[in-house]
Amino acid sequence: MPQHTIERSRYEFIASMLLGKTDLLNLYSVDPQTFGGTDEAKNGVIIIQNNEIFITPPLSGGKPAVISAIHPVVLKINGQVITGPTPITSADDLTWEICEKPQYQITVSDDKLKVYFTLYRAERYAWNLVNNPASAFVTVRAEMNREMLLSTLSIEQIMAGFDKSPIVSSLNIPALYEELNNPTYLPVCIAEGKAPVPGTNASLELLLQQKIENQFKSLDDSAQETGCPEFFMVQEGEVFAKKLPPAEGLPGFDVYGGVLPPPPPQDLTLFSSPCAALLPGGEIKACRKGRPRITGSGTFVKTIDFPQTFLVPPSDSEAGGTLMFPGDVIAAHDLSRNTVIEALGNVYIFGDVRNSRIAATGSIFISGKVADSELYAGGYGAAHNRLCSFTELVAKEVAGLREAARHLAETVESTVQTVKYGLVIMLLLESKYAHLPRMIRDMQELLSGMSTDYPQDTKILKHLMEFFLNPGRFTDQITDAGIGSFLSLLKNLAQSICQMQEERVRIDIAGSHDSIIKSGGDVHIHGDGVSRSKLHSAGDIYFAKNSSMSSDSTMEAAGTIHARSVGGESIGKSLLVAGRQIIAHTISNASVTIGGYSLEITDPIENIAFTAKSLQQKFRGTASSSSE
Repeated sequence: MPQHTIERSRYEFIASMLLGKTDLLNLYSVDPQTFGGTDEAKNGVIIIQNNEIFITPPLSGGKPAVISAIHPVVLKINGQVITGPTPITSADDLTWEICEKPQYQITVSDDKLKVYFTLYRAERYAWNLVNNPASAFVTVRAEMNREMLLSTLSIEQIMAGFDKSPIVSSLNIPALYEELNNPTYLPVCIAEGKAPVPGTNASLELLLQQKIENQFKSLDDSAQETGCPEFFMVQEGEVFAKKLPPAEGLPGFDVYGGVLPPPPPQDLTLFSSPCAALLPGGEIKACRKGRPRITGSGTFVKTIDFPQTFLVPPSDSEAGGTLMFPGDVIAAHDLSRNTVIEALGNVYIFGDVRNSRIAATGSIFISGKVADSELYAGGYGAAHNRLCSFTELVAKEVAGLREAARHLAETVESTVQTVKYGLVIMLLLESKYAHLPRMIRDMQELLSGMSTDYPQDTKILKHLMEFFLNPGRFTDQITDAGIGSFLSLLKNLAQSICQMQEERVRIDIAGSHDSIIKSGGDVHIHGDGVSRSKLHSAGDIYFAKNSSMSSDSTMEAAGTIHARSVGGESIGKSLLVAGRQIIAHTISNASVTIGGYSLEITDPIENIAFTAKSLQQKFRGTASSSSE
């Protein structure tokens, strides 16, 4: 672009302007005061007219003019781009150009599976510099001349932009045409690769579980009277599970034609006692009679063993009691009131359960009804086992004690005094953490209830507890590292209980009233139904009998809720929340929620199946009706 530099005196310059360029007279002041001899009048000036920039040098004693630009104008002085106000003289070489935002942009997704075309504008117009009167400080601006169209973006131009890229072979030309003819100015996918298909991780197929579920339902009174049912056992040599090997996935390709390998599938690591054997075909057979326990739910490390079984003796006492057992528990009678069972296995109750709490890392089967009770199975059973929950609570308090001791010791040492760490702990146990010794005593009592059948060794843990109960006797032995070891033992104990949760657990009961039911797997109701209860399932909730009733209850399932009759004539409302589907033969006076979409039901509806999609459609229909 042209630049004009004036070397003569300003009076001579103005005289030349009068000879044929009279339009510049309006841009240059001829006021005598402008050249009256002041310092400012001696400064250089800049004029912009008809896309030309005119520069006059300063007079003797004056300063050079200062020039700058705003987007999209780019100024170069002596070949260098200027980024701010810059002095310029007649000796400088000044050029300008327009730097526009591109007409379109091509982006490739991070996973290289999609190419997007974003149109900003199809037409390209000329730009003109904005005229500017004479001034010592000038900011160069430009405006688009929409009367001068230079070009229109075409498919050929876009294709040329890819050059020899392999993306060209997979371009969606119709999508490009559509965006150019009917622009949305949004990213449009114009090429797509193929994602690799993941393989299948190794898994265990449990062959015994269905046998247990079926035979428990069909159990008759004569079987209950035996006192020790054996339907949940396998015989020596019987195959009770099968390891399904991992399967490789299928590779894909990116938009450049590169191969995308599938992620490698996970294999299972099996730890089995001498009581089980893995056959060449993946079958797992029993080497003894008993109930196989497979723990490690949710992980790729499985442990197979055969837990012991404890038979709860009948009792005429209403006082109940607490039972901790590292295996399966069987009660061939109703449970007494105020009974607590914490089992690292399955629990079988052949009768009713009232005013009791059962936490099992396996499944819970109850032939009768549950009233005013709490049932926890699988992961919930592990979390509500006091060896896990209370141990974690103690560990949290001990960690707080350790941190407080560190701060207190640092405060004392900052005064150039020494302090014995054991005395700091004793001081805190007598003040801020005076409640901790009581918790340690409760922990001692809890551990004393563990029989020798528990796999966890708690000897060292019990020994270190004495430090907290008698800190005055052990002030020289209490250290930060010692408390750290105590914390590790507590966390390991809690973790070992969590790892005992079994595969494919379920809670199977005849019905419930005023109870809490939480299962790490499914919940099956094989009797009359539930009332005023809270049911939570990490799998499905299923009511087996056509006459089953659910009233004034809350049911939450990660999968499907298959109910029979919901609501009925009860005063309280029922709440059903599912991750996949809700099926009901009859439903009224209830609220259903799937995938964030809810529906309030007042009048009875028969033979209905709700999904997130159907609820979404009903929600839209309601919204449109209300807007009208």
